[in-house]
Amino acid sequence: MRWWLWLCLGWMSASLWAEAPMDLDSPFLKTALVRGNTGVVEEREVQAAKVVGEQIELTTTKGGIALFQKNDILGLLPKFPESGIVYRLEDVDKAIRLLESAPEDVKQRADASAATIQKWKDLRKPAEEAEVKRREEEKKAEEDRIRKEEEKISVWLKDAADFQKPRSEADLAKIRAEGEKFIELKVGDEGKVRDGLALLAQVVEKEKGGPLPELAKLNEIQPQLVADDLIVWVVVGVLIVSFFGLLIGLSFTSNGLTRVREGALLGGIVFGGVGVLVLAGLALIWWPVGGAGEPWPLSVSPDMERVITFSKNSVKPVYYLPSIEFRVPVQDFASGVLGSLSPSIEAVGMFKGKLKQGDLWVVKDRFIWRQPVTALGIPLPVSFIFEGKVPSPEAWQEFEFDKVSLGKVIIPEPVGSSFCEAMKSSIQSGLGAGGFSGIKVKGVDGGNLNILTASSGKKPEITTTTTTTTYRREITAEDLAKVFVENKGSEFKGKFIVIEGIVDKVSSGSEFSGAQVASQGDTLSKPNLRIKDDAFDVFYLRAMDSYGFRKDPLFIKLIIKSPDVFVMDTYGDVYKGPNANVVKEKAFIKKGYRVKFLKEGRVQSEQIKNNEIEVYGVEIDGDSDIQAFDPSAPPPK
Repeated sequence: MRWWLWLCLGWMSASLWAEAPMDLDSPFLKTALVRGNTGVVEEREVQAAKVVGEQIELTTTKGGIALFQKNDILGLLPKFPESGIVYRLEDVDKAIRLLESAPEDVKQRADASAATIQKWKDLRKPAEEAEVKRREEEKKAEEDRIRKEEEKISVWLKDAADFQKPRSEADLAKIRAEGEKFIELKVGDEGKVRDGLALLAQVVEKEKGGPLPELAKLNEIQPQLVADDLIVWVVVGVLIVSFFGLLIGLSFTSNGLTRVREGALLGGIVFGGVGVLVLAGLALIWWPVGGAGEPWPLSVSPDMERVITFSKNSVKPVYYLPSIEFRVPVQDFASGVLGSLSPSIEAVGMFKGKLKQGDLWVVKDRFIWRQPVTALGIPLPVSFIFEGKVPSPEAWQEFEFDKVSLGKVIIPEPVGSSFCEAMKSSIQSGLGAGGFSGIKVKGVDGGNLNILTASSGKKPEITTTTTTTTYRREITAEDLAKVFVENKGSEFKGKFIVIEGIVDKVSSGSEFSGAQVASQGDTLSKPNLRIKDDAFDVFYLRAMDSYGFRKDPLFIKLIIKSPDVFVMDTYGDVYKGPNANVVKEKAFIKKGYRVKFLKEGRVQSEQIKNNEIEVYGVEIDGDSDIQAFDPSAPPPK
C-alpha cells in the first residue's frame, strides 16, 4: 500500500476519533481497518467501538471484546445495512457526514463511493418515518408510565385516607412503607404522599383500640337545623286559624243548611258556600304533599362518611386531616350532606317549636323539600313545602328557594320570601356548622362528583425510614439489576464488586488472523496469529427477564480477564478453550448453576445501556477464582 494511502487512512482515523465517536451506541455494523502484529491490514466486521483511555475497544459481531491502540485502527467505515434494516435518523446522518468528509483516496473504496453515499441518503426517508414512529411510541410509553404512577398514587392515597378501616400493625407498617417508597423514588406528588403519611401517623392498630382513638369527638360536632321564629309563629297561627276556622266553617255550613231548609235560599247558599270554602282551605293546608316518585333516603354512604368526617374536623380540629380528593356519586353526596344536617333536638323560639326530619324529592333540575314542624309539643301533620332549583356542582352550597307553601296553599309574597330566606339561612348555617362550606366540587364525571375537602388540624411531624441505597461489595446479579432499574446506579459507578449469578451466554474474545481452521482438539499453539493479546471473553448473567416498559431481558455483562478462552456449547455448559472452537474437557460451569466470581470487577456506568450493565475486569486465573453450585442447594461459604 502506498505511503500516501497510509497517511490518508491515518488522517481518517485521527479525524474519526478527534470528534465524538460516530455511533457508539447505535446498531451500525462497521468495517474496521486494523493493523495487526505483522503489519498486515485486515478488515474486521464490528458492532460497536468505544474509546477507553488511549485505546479503542471494538465489539465484534460475535460479541467478543478486543482492545487496540488508537494508531492501530486505520479506519472505521459504516457498513451499508442489509435489506429490511432501518437505522435511526441521526445514525444515518452521521454515516453520510463521515463518508462525505473522507479523503478522495478513501472514497475510491466501494463502501465509501458516491454511489454508496447516495444509497445512504436514500435511507433517510424510512429513517425519518421510523424516527417519527419511535417518538410517538416513546411519548405514549411516557404517558402510560405517568398514568400508571398517578393511578398507583391515587389508590394509595385513598387507602391511606380510609383511616376508619381497622388494621393490624403489620398492615399499617406496609402502607407506610409503600408511601415512603414513593418519596424515595420521587414518584407522584411528594406533598400529597407526606400528607397521607402524616394522617397515618395518628392511626393505631385495631388491637389498641384504633383506628383513631378519639374519633368520638368528631361525632360530637353535629350541625343542626334550628327552627326560625317566623316558622314557629306561622305554625302557631295555623293552629289558631285551623281551630277557629274549623268552628267557623262548620258553623257557616250548618247555618247555610238551616237557612235552605227554612226557605232562605240565597242566604243559605252564601253561608253554606263560605263554610265549605273555609273547610276546603283548611283541608288544602293539612293535606300531605310529596314530590314525584320516591323521596331520596337521607342516608350517609361509606364514601360520604369519610367526606363528612373530614368536613366536621375543620370546625373543631381533633386530628390533622389533609386535603383529600374523593369521588362520590351525586345522589350519595346530596343525601349524605342533608342526612348529616339533623333537625334541632332543642325546642327554640317563643313558642318552643322545633323542626322534624324532612323528605327530599329531585326531578330533573328541581327539588322539593317537605319539612314538618313540631310546635307547642304537638307533632303537626302540616308541612312547609320548599321548592327551588338544584344547585350546580360548582356552587352546590347555594340553595335557592323560589316557592314555599303550607300543604297545597302557596304562601304569597312577601311572607313567602321571608320563609324562603329563613329556610335558606337555616340550611346554610347547618352547612357551615358541619364544615361543608369548605368542600369544593372540582367537576362531574358521569354520575360522580370529584370532591376536594380542605386541610385542617395541626400537621404532625413524621420521620421516614427510607435510606439511601448502600453500596454492597458482594451482590447478586438480580439485586444489582434492581438497583439500576430504580435509577440508583450512581451508587455503584466506579465501585468494585464481587458478583454472583447464572451465566446465560458467553462470547469468546479469541480472534485469529485469517480463517478459523482449527479442528476438534487442535490446541492452536501459534499465539502470534492473534490480532491482539488483550482480547477478552464476556460472560452474560441474566439479571431480570423484563423491567419497566422494556420487553427484552436485562443482563450483567462481565468483561473477563483470563489466560484461558471460554465457550458455551449448544447445551448451555461452559468450557475452557484454549479457543472458541475447541471443546474437549469436562464442563467448567454446568448449565443452570449459580456462579460466584471471587475476583472483583468494576461497575463502568450508572445507566443501563443496550439492556446491559457492564462490569469490567473480572479476573479468572484458575478454577479457584469462581464457585459454581446448584441453586437448589445452600450456597457455599
